[in-house]
Amino acid sequence: MALPILALLVAAWGVVVAFLRYYRVWLLYYVIATVGLVYFLIIILGGHLGVEPYLAHSVAYAVHKVAALFNIPTRIFENAPGALLVLVVVQSVGWTVLQIGVESSGLLEISVLVSLLCFYPLWSIHRRAGFILVGGMAIWIANILRMLLIVVLLHLVGKEALFFAHTIVGRVVFFFLTIVIFWYLFTNATIRVIQSKRWSGRRADTIRWNI
Repeated sequence: MALPILALLVAAWGVVVAFLRYYRVWLLYYVIATVGLVYFLIIILGGHLGVEPYLAHSVAYAVHKVAALFNIPTRIFENAPGALLVLVVVQSVGWTVLQIGVESSGLLEISVLVSLLCFYPLWSIHRRAGFILVGGMAIWIANILRMLLIVVLLHLVGKEALFFAHTIVGRVVFFFLTIVIFWYLFTNATIRVIQSKRWSGRRADTIRWNI
């Protein structure tokens, strides 16, 4: 997307978000703000700043290093045609080639997390920034675990496990880990805050009653 068009879209989105916030249309404000920020983060970080390839590279190299700790031989080839990286799982008979593309970077999931936290009204800016840092790192690690699981299954079972390992097991595990991360950062943290406020309110009522 051309920069002038992108700048125009960002400005229009900012005006709409500011309008909804000013008139306290909170639900629509939160939806439009988060969805818009996800869209722009993916375009800017992935397309214009080139962050997405670096994320994919980091995942591939981390899997390569961790697999070596378990004596699972892998090879990495950069600048492969049609892929950012090629991760080769060496097996007893031949090898299996995994193309590491931008979809393996986890940028979409990280962008969703960042957007939801940026506009979440319950916490302070410092707490939201901390949650963004912790959550982003957790999603990156979850993505590494997903790829590592695929490599382990290919190493143990062989080439015939590729579809099952990548399409079913890998996606299910990554989806489950992502849900756990979101639950811990949003649902569990929100429940604790609400319970804390309720307990504080009860204590205040008790003090006033005693007086």
